Amino acid sequence: MSDYKKTLSRRDFNKTSTVALMAATLGTLGANKMASAQTPASELESNYLMELALDVADQLDAGHTRIAPVTGGSFSGPRLKGTVRDGGADWITQVSGHSSLDVRITLDTDDGAVIYMTYKGVVARSDNGLYWRVTPVFNTASEKYDWLNHIVCVGKNKQIEGKVAYDIFEIL
Repeated sequence: MSDYKKTLSRRDFNKTSTVALMAATLGTLGANKMASAQTPASELESNYLMELALDVADQLDAGHTRIAPVTGGSFSGPRLKGTVRDGGADWITQVSGHSSLDVRITLDTDDGAVIYMTYKGVVARSDNGLYWRVTPVFNTASEKYDWLNHIVCVGKNKQIEGKVAYDIFEIL
């Protein structure tokens, strides 16, 4: 067996170096594209939709899930106002260090419309305190409130004595 050594001419070396440089440059551009793809195109905007305050009865223990009957409440905001019907509930499931919420309620507006509202949510403790957020979804046959069927919302808990309460925001 013989040792094979190939020597490169200056021209071959320059060609090889140019190809390597181009590959490195394209790789860097690709990384920059990935970094810029992870940069938001715009800031998230929202409008205040309403305050929701629920009356909740004692929780029923169903193992990993607790059920909190919703017995009433109220909601009000710039475009809608009314009461929460008795008969809804909050299913609170313990999941790996946090609580997962599943709530279903019926809203009656002051002008007679019926709105079905559901929301999923997360409640977790952190170094910064309690993280409690929900994502409401609305369904209604009311022409006046049909716009609720077509929006995305986020809610943040708030403290109201004796209530489960949220400020709800429409995401624009």
